Amino acid sequence: MIILLPVLLSWPSEVVRAGLISSYAMIAAAVFLWITLVIFGIIAKRFQQVLRRKTQWQFILLAPSGILVYAILNFYSSVILGNLKMPGDIQIVAYILFFLSGVFSLIGAFRFRKVVAPRKGGTDAG
Repeated sequence: MIILLPVLLSWPSEVVRAGLISSYAMIAAAVFLWITLVIFGIIAKRFQQVLRRKTQWQFILLAPSGILVYAILNFYSSVILGNLKMPGDIQIVAYILFFLSGVFSLIGAFRFRKVVAPRKGGTDAG
């Protein structure tokens, strides 16, 4: 509470409350997104074990780590430092890591899709 004292004195309480709720919601959303993508990597690992087709599950599992780092930096900025907004240098690092993590997760998903998608011209009747 002492950390938030300068913020409480300079902003109306509605703004502080909305900023804190927004920060907590963003942290929760980033953690849930990270968990979802990790579960996707675990599914790719199981697929590789069962069907013996290389899925590159390690890449899929590591790609969303930037999302978790973003959530940690946001938590540090809002809860520990008591800021309504991340400082510029932390914000740049956090957003770059979040973006790169999203791009790498998308690449991993497309690689996994290429492995599990039925091949055209195959012998499967469908």
